[in-house]
Amino acid sequence: MPAPFSDPIWHKPQAASKFQLLFPSGEKVDVVIIGGGIMGLSTALHAARLGLSVQVLDAGDIGQGASGLNGGQVIPGLKYDPEWLLEHFGPERGEALVNFAASTADAVFELIRDERLAVPFVRNGWIQAAHTEAALKAAANRDRQWHARGADVRLLDAAEIAAKTGAQGYLGGWLDRRAGVIDPLAYTSELARVAAAAG
Repeated sequence: MPAPFSDPIWHKPQAASKFQLLFPSGEKVDVVIIGGGIMGLSTALHAARLGLSVQVLDAGDIGQGASGLNGGQVIPGLKYDPEWLLEHFGPERGEALVNFAASTADAVFELIRDERLAVPFVRNGWIQAAHTEAALKAAANRDRQWHARGADVRLLDAAEIAAKTGAQGYLGGWLDRRAGVIDPLAYTSELARVAAAAG
């Protein structure tokens, strides 16, 4: 019997491959990755493309865990905004974190495009709605910081939030057009396919 919440809510791709995640007798590899989710499979793909021999181990089926169960939102950024990261990590490390955070959604959507992955997706942004004046002030601060870095973001007023979401009562919010949503189970399955093909 599967563990609670272990059955993906997404439809398993018909072309999903079966993978045997066991070491062949006596074989040695450069890298062993524990976990065949999005992070593990992405790591396996990139390591294999660097010429390393890789083995992925997972206790379940590909996509059975969180990678196949999540909502599929692809949102750039981190919990903290650029100025906080620079203040707490310094100019060199902070800037590296900011640049990493800014590129995360691009990395996912570019991989889908470049590898021609059979992954349904929509890239039409993400809204962070503000229900209090404090939240609206934080959204304006976030907008200012990312807008100064050239990100495709915009502050929304209450009428725009209502028009875009159908929800009443928000004071405004923030739209980050870099974001989108993918079918995470298809993404995980396709990552497994291209990682296996890469070795």
